[in-house]
Amino acid sequence: MQKKIKIIQIRPPKPDPEKLGAELIQRRLARTRHQMEQSQPVADWLEVAIAMWRMRQSDVESINGPLTKPTVFDYPHYPTRLPSTDRARIMTWVQTRVSVMPPGTQLPSKIPSEERDALAAAARGMRAVYLTEHQIDEAFASVHKEFPWLGQATENAWRIALRRAKLGLPVGVGAMLLYGAPGLGKSAWARAVAQALQVPSVEIDVGATGGVFDIQGVAQGWGSASKGRVISTMISERLGNPLVILDELDAGSNAAGSTRGSIPGLSKILMSMIEPSTAAAWTCPYFQVPIDLRHASWIATTNNFAHIEQALLDRMVIVDVPDLTHQHLLRFAEREAEKRFDGEIAGVIVAQVDKGLKQGHRLSLRHVVRLLDKAEEAADRPMLH
Repeated sequence: MQKKIKIIQIRPPKPDPEKLGAELIQRRLARTRHQMEQSQPVADWLEVAIAMWRMRQSDVESINGPLTKPTVFDYPHYPTRLPSTDRARIMTWVQTRVSVMPPGTQLPSKIPSEERDALAAAARGMRAVYLTEHQIDEAFASVHKEFPWLGQATENAWRIALRRAKLGLPVGVGAMLLYGAPGLGKSAWARAVAQALQVPSVEIDVGATGGVFDIQGVAQGWGSASKGRVISTMISERLGNPLVILDELDAGSNAAGSTRGSIPGLSKILMSMIEPSTAAAWTCPYFQVPIDLRHASWIATTNNFAHIEQALLDRMVIVDVPDLTHQHLLRFAEREAEKRFDGEIAGVIVAQVDKGLKQGHRLSLRHVVRLLDKAEEAADRPMLH
């Protein structure tokens, strides 16, 4: 289920009185026409006119000019425009209402007009996904079936989502941090959660970009001014409760700067976006307007949280992801192999994974995926004659 919620806290610009007045006049005219078309006098006249038209069709040779079937537009009193007194009254009412409206929120002058229009449209209300407790149970049951070794993370997210549903809030999982060795499927689990909850996901590789600019954006006045990916997704999707996935959170930048100054590091930026008291009216650096981020969900992954500020960790639910067991890897290999190959080839690949594990090799999900990719590549390779 989806409802509209207020996310962007701005006042839209004042409408053009002439344009608004013309629009209201056309609406009034359309309503008047509709009422007339449904009235009995017009229906009776149309029935008689069509009957006469059919009678005249049988004697076409004695009539000059083409015959057209009558419609309600041919009714003698069908209105083509509103009376001048009604038009004047509507225009006076519009002028009075617009004059007392507060001025619209001033946006930075360098923001393109198309982005202003998109922001104004989103400010009128965004969608939010709401799920019942039963739907949440089914969603996380499907996630657990696919990622059984991440059972603790699934249970924590399930309990948070249930608590939000009982409070009547949009579906979400709050802020979580998955801590564990590489190749355990932490990011894939987060994507599966977003899909199960029917919300869009925003995936940001903090290790590759530092995360600061991708998450919050860059303010006007900088050469690379742009919206952050979180706000950009919310506006483009017109949805107020996306799920943000942050890969390798420990690699986030401590600070970012230029010749014009510096901005806080990733931890401080995230704290302001996650903490409910500040997230309720978080100011977007690009648009310079308050945006409510309390309904967004955050799932971060890390291999080592020693370099993450404690203040940020205190605001997140931390889940220690254990290493994969022999059976978990075999089950994952079997499921993925069956998606790509027929039974015989899938069995061979699973047997290779089983053999490697028995020989003491430490395999991860990435190793299994690479093995499947190589097998798929070999199967697609043309045979040499």
